[in-house]
Amino acid sequence: ASGEISVFVLGGKGDLTAELASALRDRGCDVQHFRDTDSLLRQLQEHAPRVIVADTVMLPEMPPLSAELVRLRSHMSINIPLIFVSNSTALQLRVDAIRAGGDGYLVAPLDAAAVAAQIRAAASPDQQRPYRVVVVEDDPTQADFAGSILRKAGVEVLQVTEPVKVIESLRTFKPDLILMDIYMPEVNGIELTTIIRDHQEFVAIPIVFLSGEQNADKQLDALSVGGDDFIAKPIRPKHLLGIVQTRIRRARQLLSATGQPPKHDRVTGLFSRQHFLDRVAKQIDSAADEGQAGVLLVRPDSLPTLQKQIGVGGIDHLMSEFGAILAGQITDTDLAARIDENTFGVLLRRDSADHLVHLAEAILRNIGGHEFSNQVSTTASIGLCFIDDRLEDANGIVSRAATACEEAGKHGGNRVHTHRSDADSQEILAAPEDNLSQRIKATLHENSFSILYQPMLDLQTRGSETYEIVLRMANAQGDLIGDRQLLEAAEVAGVCAELDRWILERAIDILKQRRESGRRTRIFVHQSSHSALDVNLPAWLLGRLRSKQVVGTGLVVDFRLPDLSQDLKTAQQNIKALRDMDVDVSLSRFPEKEAAFKVLRFLQAGYINIAPRLLKADRETIGSVIRQAHDASAKVIVSNVDDPRSIDLHWSSGADFLQGNFIQRPLENMDYDFSQVVI
Repeated sequence: ASGEISVFVLGGKGDLTAELASALRDRGCDVQHFRDTDSLLRQLQEHAPRVIVADTVMLPEMPPLSAELVRLRSHMSINIPLIFVSNSTALQLRVDAIRAGGDGYLVAPLDAAAVAAQIRAAASPDQQRPYRVVVVEDDPTQADFAGSILRKAGVEVLQVTEPVKVIESLRTFKPDLILMDIYMPEVNGIELTTIIRDHQEFVAIPIVFLSGEQNADKQLDALSVGGDDFIAKPIRPKHLLGIVQTRIRRARQLLSATGQPPKHDRVTGLFSRQHFLDRVAKQIDSAADEGQAGVLLVRPDSLPTLQKQIGVGGIDHLMSEFGAILAGQITDTDLAARIDENTFGVLLRRDSADHLVHLAEAILRNIGGHEFSNQVSTTASIGLCFIDDRLEDANGIVSRAATACEEAGKHGGNRVHTHRSDADSQEILAAPEDNLSQRIKATLHENSFSILYQPMLDLQTRGSETYEIVLRMANAQGDLIGDRQLLEAAEVAGVCAELDRWILERAIDILKQRRESGRRTRIFVHQSSHSALDVNLPAWLLGRLRSKQVVGTGLVVDFRLPDLSQDLKTAQQNIKALRDMDVDVSLSRFPEKEAAFKVLRFLQAGYINIAPRLLKADRETIGSVIRQAHDASAKVIVSNVDDPRSIDLHWSSGADFLQGNFIQRPLENMDYDFSQVVI
């Protein structure tokens, strides 16, 4: 509601700050606009704002205000962020802003609404949440000592005295920093840091070592695997607090500066649909965790009426406030996201199913009792789907929660409807093939397949972009089906060849878009047995490339080796024709047998994708497969890596690509950051 967040804006009439002030008011901020620093200072004596936004044209008048902000910070522990906006990128002006105590510097042209959302988020109480530190120390006495120092300073601390449990603790506690003893008997700090950095979700968390180690080489070894700093034992409280607070503050500043755009919705500041689905998928994989996990889908009631009352712009503001209510109701271990234009998702875990229902009801009460800034009041409908071992698809869980949400709305809204999986999971298993075959024909006709993109990690060229296109189709229950089930339905419907052409057409379009945006992307596309020996495929593909004015570079067509083995001469002719247009070929389900390598040398394919049974092959077999493939100028792909225990580590030292759900599940977009991958 208006007045919840106080913002002081300093700048002249009609300058950059005027539009920003208006956008901040639209975001529910209590904005006071000052033309000079003296009047702002007088108001500052009355009450402190959450943030101050100033135009750089005011820099000559800043010294008194800067001095007062320093005094408030040092003597009264009141920290007011100072953000400058400017028409200039001049280095000297940035230096002057920093010297004036600036915490941020934004350059025109500005998207006032987006910047206002960013400033509002920076000013929100959640941004001032206590620092959280995990202390990993096998000696309980040392852990208690470090923990007590931090707790006295208001830091939330979780002590882990069994290092082997650290990954689980990081996932549940979500710390800002890890404080770790470097010498522990079960697993030392260097080994543990290597393991932690192997998890993408923990790459950015600062790790500070506790150690009496004075050897510079050993300290360098520890830092080289991902550590950030050292604190010498015996621990000096002031030194410990200084390093911990500085490292966390810097990490939060970096997080705020990068903004993580693919993960957040611009209007609400909550996470995006794709990030939400990724986290739901990880929650499914954590079925052994204690308690009950579930997904809530939250949607305002009477949306058509609301839109008539407050318009499209008003709905955006309403959604922003909905997001704030949800964010205020959940803990740091939960996750809220904007699923679509008018729907929010919440992923959470509590002690029992009843606790999830009670939380959903509490959210309803808060929404119903909230006075929105548009002078409207509304209620909401909530659908709840519990996560259990019967449901293995994130999209399916969200779809069930959405169905439950619709049911709540049909019964008058302002209620929670629970969708249990027992009955409908059986319906999925019993779905008749002829229904799917009819559905696949209709989906082809309507061009309504879902295209997902699964990253393939290039172990030899850091940062290179490689994806496999993964096709999915919604069944009657709303679950996305693919792989064998989709191919079997296409076989029954007699549309395998048509489906192959459809996905190749989409791949060409995607490659063209990526090239036009300056991205060099490699895309793998699987083709069925119907296309493997189709003598017309190369000519058709060449025609499509020419019509779209794009070359084949970057496109890799994947065939199952057993499909090609039925007619190797035709396969060789097709592959040669594809390579002539710069389209490469991958042979999947590739075994370790000598005959397979003879076929590889004959066909001259550029890639092999090993058979799944070879994931746990012995070291000698792995070495032989990699050596023979490389001798034939083919790169080795290891896919189906769905669990770190499912693959022998020797593959990662010699293979060229890794792929699987453990590395990254298929995404709805192509925003995967390959540069941040740590293997």
